[in-house]
Amino acid sequence: MTILQALQSLTEYENDNLLSKVLADNGLTPSDTYASLSHKNKVASASADLYEAMAALPEFKDGNSATKWTAKILLSQARQIRKTLGIKHATISGKAIW
Repeated sequence: MTILQALQSLTEYENDNLLSKVLADNGLTPSDTYASLSHKNKVASASADLYEAMAALPEFKDGNSATKWTAKILLSQARQIRKTLGIKHATISGKAIW
């Protein structure tokens, strides 16, 4: 299995350009062979990035078929993955910095 296929298996998302981008952003080559011990955390981090990108996608309709991801669930999943990996996420307090 390739690293790209490993990421697809976690998300069921199929846009190769976005998948390749989040893998590259995490220092991974999509066509490399997936090795659980060396790639697991980086692929998980890439999936968190992907979930955040998917949360911003519009609903897609084609005839009677529609695809829509629930942003709240995707963002929650991304936060949980980052927490598991020990990655802190940015927070916005609303306080002025000056």
